[in-house]
Amino acid sequence: MGKINAAVEERANESSSSTIDLGTAENWLMRAELMQISKTAIRGKLAAKDLSYQDGFAGHSALLTALAAMFNQYFFPVIPVTPSHLAIAPGGAASLDALLYNICEHGDGVLVPGPFWNGFDWLLSVRSGVVPVLVNVENLKDTFTTALIPRLAQALKESSRPIKALLLTNPHNPFGQCYPRAVIEKCIQFCQQHNIHYISDEVYGLSGFPSPTVKDPVPFTSALAVDIAGLGCDPWRVHVVWSMSKDFGSSGFRMVSSLTAICATALLTSPSLSSLLQRNASRLAEAYGKLVDFFMLHDIEYLPVSHGPFVFARIAGRHLTSWDEETEAIQCFKDAGVVLSPGKAYHMNEHEKGWSRITFAVVPQQLDAALSRLETGLERWSLIVSNKAKQQENGKSGHKRRRSVRTQIGAKRAHIAAHETATA
Repeated sequence: MGKINAAVEERANESSSSTIDLGTAENWLMRAELMQISKTAIRGKLAAKDLSYQDGFAGHSALLTALAAMFNQYFFPVIPVTPSHLAIAPGGAASLDALLYNICEHGDGVLVPGPFWNGFDWLLSVRSGVVPVLVNVENLKDTFTTALIPRLAQALKESSRPIKALLLTNPHNPFGQCYPRAVIEKCIQFCQQHNIHYISDEVYGLSGFPSPTVKDPVPFTSALAVDIAGLGCDPWRVHVVWSMSKDFGSSGFRMVSSLTAICATALLTSPSLSSLLQRNASRLAEAYGKLVDFFMLHDIEYLPVSHGPFVFARIAGRHLTSWDEETEAIQCFKDAGVVLSPGKAYHMNEHEKGWSRITFAVVPQQLDAALSRLETGLERWSLIVSNKAKQQENGKSGHKRRRSVRTQIGAKRAHIAAHETATA
């Protein structure tokens, strides 16, 4: 609970200040369109029955039907999705919590390839008592390759607690890229082999965009689009979690509410849904391009992305020697008026300090202001790094001078001792 309380306090401080939040993964680029659809739906479709309990244990029937149609159109399932396949929770996090509560016992472990969203640290454990077991590949470039499979096997073998599932976020958070179909299939087969569940977190599944920095991006492949039975695996052990929070920029919607169900159903059944997704992709690409131009101007290392509202960048530099330095850098940018999400929070490897997740899906004027503040933060951080280097150099020089003086004194003493011996 300590981490949760600290996060709540920090969020309250951020929201009450003049800082620009690029640390939270939200999409503001379609808010005007979403507001219009929601207002129209409430005005035209709210009825007396909506003040009653929902008409099904798994959620509002109209919303379940709309969700099934959406999955069938955009996630390309091998087995057509029906409302009976679905269950609605307040959000993606609540869905995952409910799933883990039912398939795990208190103290069980869940394999989570890293780096991963830091919310899993508390989400998995706060009610279900499940422990995330970090599985990192040695090099970032191998994150989306089959090099992950032997690492999963090693983590499962070395775990001191029972492992009940593998949780894979695809598209990836914080890297904004997708796992190839072949890797997903290998992961599902791994779960079958070891009799554990496969959980696919696909909350960014519809947030792909034409990336100006990725020539041939790996397309998003839902676990629904994998022929699980054809792989010799049990379909019942595969679970998909999806939410409107990310793909439709509505993280404030809690899906068990009648009012939210009306708005969500109106959006999912809108004749303009396809064009809205295309418009969202275009705006994501434009905002991402603007941030990438900033990185290139300032020679900042980053991981090219093709999905999601954020990018992972080494904005604090490559030569940090401690996580405290990364924290200091993030604070430096916050002092300049922009909040970033530190790489350490995502369980980066020890030799990968200095990274940060930076959200670009904010309104254009706010992104422009944020880039100006980032530039100020970079100047301040560069000065801090330069001053530290000078202090270290001065410290080395002082040490050399002291050592030289000690050597000279030692030589004089030896000379005096030799002289006294000769005199005697």
